[in-house]
Amino acid sequence: MVEVYSCKLPVSREDTVIETLLFHVSQERQSRLKRFVKIDDTYRSLIGDLLVRFAFQKRYGLIDGELKIATNDYGKPFLPEYPSFHYNISHSGEYVVCAVHDDAVGVDIEYIGPLDLRLAKELFTHDEYQEVLANEDSLTVFYDIWTLKESYIKAVGQGLSKPLKGFSIKKDSNKSIQITDMQTNRQVMDYECRQYKIEGYRLAVCAHHANAEQFRSQPISVTFQEICESLNA
Repeated sequence: MVEVYSCKLPVSREDTVIETLLFHVSQERQSRLKRFVKIDDTYRSLIGDLLVRFAFQKRYGLIDGELKIATNDYGKPFLPEYPSFHYNISHSGEYVVCAVHDDAVGVDIEYIGPLDLRLAKELFTHDEYQEVLANEDSLTVFYDIWTLKESYIKAVGQGLSKPLKGFSIKKDSNKSIQITDMQTNRQVMDYECRQYKIEGYRLAVCAHHANAEQFRSQPISVTFQEICESLNA
């Protein structure tokens, strides 16, 4: 099953709360979190770490100690001691999301904010760009395509070495999303994408060796309080 957990940042955000939660992550992560200037950025990053732990507990039960995290050659994190547990994190605005799967997975969430649509011409394929221009709600279409492309790149786990123009996304419906390799002009068959709508946001997830039936109909909404309570279970 491909699962996506979503958490909205708490209304009240205090440094003292952060301090009580830091020991649940590694020393390296603690050092990184302490370097953030804005408290919202600290909350987003910490919630991402804790969502991984929360999702892991839902699948495997309680955790004794910290989860050891490593990264591949392109910087994508994974749990070396649990090769069947794959995850990916994304955050934007008020939301942090974590996708989990038993194979490679990628997730991306974006706040639908104003931008210069000429960016689509630079980053998208010709057909994708034309789709953005042809739609009355061009901004939302841009984020539809953007999140799907980002989720696929993150699932493949090769970072920026895989250009956005190297593949195209065709969204026939929410359950029919085609990925085509632009060099071979062949459809990518071993990755499956799904898109979700959160008010004001677009959210996409892409999973390796998955089918449409393995995706939940909606993300699993988790509150910050629930995450904190799970740490003390």
